[in-house]
Amino acid sequence: MTSRTDTVTELVTRARRAQEAIAGYTQEQVDDLCAAVAWAVARPDRAEALAKLAVDEGGFGNYADKVTKINRRVLGVLSDIRDVRTVGVIEEDHERGLTKIAKPVGVVAALIPTTGPDATPPVKTLFALKGCNAIIVAPHPRTAETTATVVKYMREACEQVGAPADLVQVVAEPSLEATQELMRQADLVVATGGAGMVRAAYSSGTPAPGAGGGNAVHGAEERPARR
Repeated sequence: MTSRTDTVTELVTRARRAQEAIAGYTQEQVDDLCAAVAWAVARPDRAEALAKLAVDEGGFGNYADKVTKINRRVLGVLSDIRDVRTVGVIEEDHERGLTKIAKPVGVVAALIPTTGPDATPPVKTLFALKGCNAIIVAPHPRTAETTATVVKYMREACEQVGAPADLVQVVAEPSLEATQELMRQADLVVATGGAGMVRAAYSSGTPAPGAGGGNAVHGAEERPARR
C-alpha cells in the first residue's frame, strides 16, 4: 500500500511541476498544445492502431467503429473548444464593473472505463489542457495497455510543442488502491464509468463530476437565493 501511495505521490508531484511550467502560457500556446495532442491521437495510423488494441484487449466493439469514434470524439472536442477563451481575462461586465479571470484547477485525476480506453483519455486531456491543467489517467486494469499507449502519444505531442510531457501521465500499474489514492491527492476528479466508479469518485473528498450510462453532466454557476 505504501509503495502505491509513493508512486501516486510521485506522479502528482511531477504533474504539479508540469502544470506550473505552463502557468504563463498565452491562449495561442494553449490552443497549439491542444491541437498537437488531438492530432497525435486522431491521425489515421494512430487511430487505427488504438482501435485494434482497444478491441483486442477489451473485447468490446469493432475496429471500424472504434476508428470513427476516436476521430469524431477527439477532433469534435478540439473543434468545440477551439474558440473558447481559457487564459487570463475571459469575460468583462463593464456595467457592473466585474471581470472574470480564468484560473487552472491544478491536477486532474481521470478515471477511464474499460469500454473507452482509446477515446476517453484524449477527450479528458483536451479539456484539462485547455484550462492549463495537468492530468493523470487511471486506466481500467483490463484495458491498461490501450490507455498507456494513447497517453504515450499525447506525451510525445506535448514535447513536440515545447510543453512538459508530465502534463499527461498514466498510472502504470492500475489498482483500486492506486486510483483511490490518486483521487485523494488530485484537485479534481473526472470519472466515467459504472455506478460503483462514479460513487467512489463522489466519496473521495475531492470535487468530482461523474457520468455513466450516457448521462451528461451539467454544471450550474447559479443557485437559488435563500429565503
